[in-house]
Amino acid sequence: MDIGDVENLRAKLMYLPEDIRHKIYEAFNVLASDIVADAKGFAPVRTGRLRESVYGHVSRDLVLKVGASAPYAKFVEFGTSRMAPRAFLSTALYVNLPKLIMLTREALRLALIEMRKWGR
Repeated sequence: MDIGDVENLRAKLMYLPEDIRHKIYEAFNVLASDIVADAKGFAPVRTGRLRESVYGHVSRDLVLKVGASAPYAKFVEFGTSRMAPRAFLSTALYVNLPKLIMLTREALRLALIEMRKWGR
């Protein structure tokens, strides 16, 4: 799921000083944990394999990835011709979208402050 022109934003965030990027990285990791916990709560459970396959990761270049490694996860999430979708990942993302927006705004605020310091 792509929620906009995040690639452009991510590239700009990489110009921030390391200490600010690290704070953003830590905040995104907390958010990834929240999304994973919510997705596990929303996942339908028969054997528990799907729920246990949910993962979240933030790379050092501030890319947050959430998914499920069970081979049938996409069929559960999006449905099939014989099964209605049971969106557990996208629901978890939407529930946490306000936090993501708040974190992104804070990152932009820090970037603007840093740019003013350097006269850019």
